[in-house]
Amino acid sequence: MKTRLLYIVILSLAFSACVGNPESRVPAAPAVPGGAEMLLPFTHIDGFGTPTDNIGWIAWEFEAIDFVKYQVAYVSCTCRPDSINKRSLLYVEVNKGGTGGKTRKVWFDFWGDSQAMPDGTTREEVEKGFMPKLVNIKATALDGIDAMSGATVTTVNLKQILKALLAYHDSKYTKPGMPEAPDYADAVSGATGE
Repeated sequence: MKTRLLYIVILSLAFSACVGNPESRVPAAPAVPGGAEMLLPFTHIDGFGTPTDNIGWIAWEFEAIDFVKYQVAYVSCTCRPDSINKRSLLYVEVNKGGTGGKTRKVWFDFWGDSQAMPDGTTREEVEKGFMPKLVNIKATALDGIDAMSGATVTTVNLKQILKALLAYHDSKYTKPGMPEAPDYADAVSGATGE
C-alpha cells in the first residue's frame, strides 16, 4: 500500500512539474483575428487612374459541387461623399476548373454607388450594358473588357474586385486534373440575378 501511494505521489509531482514549467510548453501559434481570412485586398483605381491598395470583404462563401457562390462587399467610388457612395454587395458565382475559375453570374444585391453618375448613367444601365460582359470570364480576360463610358470608375473597380476574387478562388479551388471550367448559360436571370 505504501509503495502504491509513493508511486502516485511521484507521478503527481512529475505531471505537475511538466504543467507548471513554462519552458516545457509548446508555444501557441499566433492568433489570426476572427474574419481576417475573409479580407480581400484589391487595387482601387480612382477617376484619375491612380491605383490605391484597398480592402474588400468576402461576406459569404458557399462551395457547391462544381461552382462557388460569393458575396463580396467593396467600395467602388471613393471620389464622392459617403452619403452618396457606400459599400456595394456583389454576388458572384464562379465555376471550378483545372486551369482556373470562370464567372457564371455577377449581380448586385446592394448597389453602394451613386444612384446616377455625374453624366446620368444609372445602375440599370451598368447592369444591362456592362455586366453581361463579365459572364464566362476568367481572371486573365478581365483586362480585355473595356470600361463603360459614363460609369468608368464603377466599371473599372468592378473589374478590379473580380480580379481579386478570381485570384482568391483560383488559389483555393483550382486543382490539377480537373476539367476546364464550363461556360454557363442562364436564360432566366440575366445580369441582375432577378
